Amino acid sequence: MFNPALLFSKQVVDYNLLADFGFIKQPDQSYTYQTTIMDGAFQVNITVFSNKQIDTDIIDLDMNEPYHAIYANNRSGYVAEVRQAYTEVLEDFTGRCCQEMPFLSTQMNRMATKIADSFGDSWDKPFEKANEYTSYRVAGKWYALVYPAKGEKLEGIADDKKDKDFEVVNLKVKPSDMAELLALEGVYPAYHMSKKSWVSVLLDDQISDQVLWRLLSESRRLVAPSALANPEGGPDYWVIPANLKYYDIDREFAANPEILWTQKASIKAGDYLFIYITAPTKAIRYACQVLEANIPNNGYRKKTGINQLMRLRMLEYYPDNQITFDVMKAHGVTAVRGPRRVHPDLLTYLKSHQLLKEKY
Repeated sequence: MFNPALLFSKQVVDYNLLADFGFIKQPDQSYTYQTTIMDGAFQVNITVFSNKQIDTDIIDLDMNEPYHAIYANNRSGYVAEVRQAYTEVLEDFTGRCCQEMPFLSTQMNRMATKIADSFGDSWDKPFEKANEYTSYRVAGKWYALVYPAKGEKLEGIADDKKDKDFEVVNLKVKPSDMAELLALEGVYPAYHMSKKSWVSVLLDDQISDQVLWRLLSESRRLVAPSALANPEGGPDYWVIPANLKYYDIDREFAANPEILWTQKASIKAGDYLFIYITAPTKAIRYACQVLEANIPNNGYRKKTGINQLMRLRMLEYYPDNQITFDVMKAHGVTAVRGPRRVHPDLLTYLKSHQLLKEKY
């Protein structure tokens, strides 16, 4: 059955973008948008409420009533054409007015932001045929595995929760801490992983963000204690994505080899930054050094939420066929969805092929 609400399940509305899309603010602080599809035969309505909830429907204008046929399982014919046109409107709205969040639970989305800001780690999809699983890695090893699960899958969960759906994260812990952790509400023996050193945690705010962050950080340290930041306190090496549809970095660098970029993660002055151009290019195009970090924005970047910037100096330009994603993947980089530290294998490859000089 077609369910348009699924298109919004991981979307967070940016109210600042609604007016430009065509939404009208109502006295109750909600925003409404209307448009027609199929040569004016149907009207699509979208309402964004003050609590960021989204509601939508489609009206058959000839009958002046909701078009319920669209929710049936028809895969062809006129109904399918209407459904496709309706979906295109909704996808245009989410693409222009929403930010996609990687997780179902608000708690894990908060953790994702903190992970990116603190460690520069991005998530990936570890199983090709099970897209609902998401992992965080350090040095190529999982330290957090996030997935949806029925309560009944978790050993020891209360009977009244067994038929409920949850988002869960598996985290590595010290065996000596296991008994104490399992006594906490919302922590259970690991599902589908070693129960001797892993736990499953419900992402429903039973565990506070403070405790969950401590467990995430500890799991990361336990998985790869020697693969974190530069142990000597020197520069770190990062790779960060750039989408040319939204940001013309080539034009900026053509005008000036030094540019201001949104401050990301714990990147600091002196660090090195590789800029990865996203699909369809899928290759590293620039190597830069961070000259300054944590510069107050003061209106330079207009987008909401950008508080600090960093100053970059371009060091190298690479043809798009040189450091492709296939090369990166062969040397430990499985995805570039946000700022992340360069895998040691890739760094060794770049230096051994004279793609990164020791000194500039």
